[in-house]
Amino acid sequence: MSAPALTPVSTPDEQSDLDRLVAALRARIDDLDRSLLHQIQERRELSRRIQAARVAAGGVRIELSREREVHDMYAEVLGREGTALATAVLRSCRGWV
Repeated sequence: MSAPALTPVSTPDEQSDLDRLVAALRARIDDLDRSLLHQIQERRELSRRIQAARVAAGGVRIELSREREVHDMYAEVLGREGTALATAVLRSCRGWV
C-alpha cells in the first residue's frame, strides 16, 4: 500500500497573494515601530528635562510614585506584558541628568 499523494496547501497564485499581504502588513509594522521609536526618543528628552528641573530645585531625580503610575497604566492596557514594557521604557528614559 502506497502513501497518499500530498497536495499543495495553496496554489502559486494564493501563495503570491499571501506573500503580498504579509509584506504589506510587515511594512505597516515597520512604520509603527519607527513611530514608537520616535515617540520613545521624545519621551526620553522630556524625562531628561523633568529630571534636570527636579534636581536643580533640590529634589530627587526619579519619582517612584510616578513610575508606579506609568506601570499601572501600561498594565491596565496590555496586561502583564505591559508591566515589562513599562519597565523597559522607564529604564530607557531615566538616563543621567
